[in-house]
Amino acid sequence: MSNRKISCLNFLLLMSGLGLIATAVITYFFSQSMVKKKIHENVIIQNNSSAYKFWSDPPAAIYRKYYLFDVKNPHEIEKGEKPQLEQKGPYVYTEKWEKRHVEFLGPNEIRFTPVVSLKFEPSLSAGLETDKITFLNIPAVGMIEQTARSRFKELGPALVNALLAFLGTKLFETKTAGELISGYKDPLMELAKTFLPNIIKDDKFSLLNGENGTEWQNYTMMTGYDSAENVGKIISWKNVEKLNFWHTDSANLINGTDGTFYPPFLSRNKKIYSFNPDMCRSYHLSYLKDNTIGGVSTYDFHLTPNIFYELENEGFCEGPCLGNGVLNISNCYGGVSGFISQPHFLNADPKFREGLSGLNPNQSIHDFLLHFEPTTSVPLGGNIRLQISFYLLQNDKINLVKNVKPVLFPVVWFDEDLALDADTRNQLKTVAFYVKLVTVIPIIVASIGGFLMTFSIYKILINLNDKKSESSLPRDDLDSPINESSRLVSDNDAKIYS
Repeated sequence: MSNRKISCLNFLLLMSGLGLIATAVITYFFSQSMVKKKIHENVIIQNNSSAYKFWSDPPAAIYRKYYLFDVKNPHEIEKGEKPQLEQKGPYVYTEKWEKRHVEFLGPNEIRFTPVVSLKFEPSLSAGLETDKITFLNIPAVGMIEQTARSRFKELGPALVNALLAFLGTKLFETKTAGELISGYKDPLMELAKTFLPNIIKDDKFSLLNGENGTEWQNYTMMTGYDSAENVGKIISWKNVEKLNFWHTDSANLINGTDGTFYPPFLSRNKKIYSFNPDMCRSYHLSYLKDNTIGGVSTYDFHLTPNIFYELENEGFCEGPCLGNGVLNISNCYGGVSGFISQPHFLNADPKFREGLSGLNPNQSIHDFLLHFEPTTSVPLGGNIRLQISFYLLQNDKINLVKNVKPVLFPVVWFDEDLALDADTRNQLKTVAFYVKLVTVIPIIVASIGGFLMTFSIYKILINLNDKKSESSLPRDDLDSPINESSRLVSDNDAKIYS
């Protein structure tokens, strides 16, 4: 092949490589834009859309597991000894999510009432609802604490002692697990309902707080019509756009979603914000690790370990914080000193565990963790784990608690276990595959273009080196005297032999 043809071929390879790289770059950015547009269209919550169906009736198995702390030495605690606790459970309930009274307020806003219904599942539980549990008498502790507050000062310790004695109130109750979870009648609750109807709505005490199957809250949120980043973003909760439980404006903000739906396009350095009515506040999750769930690649996000730390929660504390790792939710629950923390006081100040026996925090079984498919931000599964405790306060003037040692007393921790069904996981796996394919194809094309460019440049350099080598060799100059003499000798030799 002539040098001219070789040069033309190398030039053609070079231009083909450049063309493939340019095409790959344009295709990459165009395809990414198209993917984002398509996913945005599919996550907007609008009537009869697939996103609406997913949001209103999640295709998932949802279980709420209750772990109850059984008090083994109630009489000794009244004399000042350390509480000895034994964890019982889990008592497992199937959880059904409904959205009632759904009303679109325009293309970008939707109002609804979420309703959660629980049903006990004995076959999945490590115990029955008839199991006996001894636990701290929360209504009694609440009343004793309220005696120090202004609106109860007129009662006086003597009257409180007389009232508690008349009602036969004890510092610890023994009820069935089902009664503690779902509710039991309590004389102090009946009294509180009579005198404080605006605060106490029920004459029963229960861990469910009257929220099983009831319409106790409502939301207005964004549908994501204007932007994918606003999918599921809360505008108001219980008809207010800002809370009034806490002491700073930032603490009272309602940020993020309701925890059932999230904006797409998740990244590892992003924080996921949600509002949790159990916490009475907004919170965020942070990236933990990459994972694979049911063949789908996920980003695992968990509750930030310092989420309940004093420096992070100054706006949530009435006066000084009780300590790292616990959040006082008293203002949200009628003034009773209730506290939210991670189970077994995980990531909390050791002093909370040192005052008790029977607690063993473990990151793998007590962490608040969700597994997100990063493109759609759909949680494939996870565990929402929180603990509820109450402060047992010592008071010299109240007989029930005059000898106790002050301690933050755990009553229950729950694990809301979520897992999408296999069909939905497979759909997400397919979406993730096509998104990756759209990303990978331009990279492959660019790689081919790069190879062709590199090969053509290599060949061009080789040809240039060959030409340079040829030009450096001695030339056969036909007009030189030596060559002329050679030709004469050759001619004479030819004559002699002829």
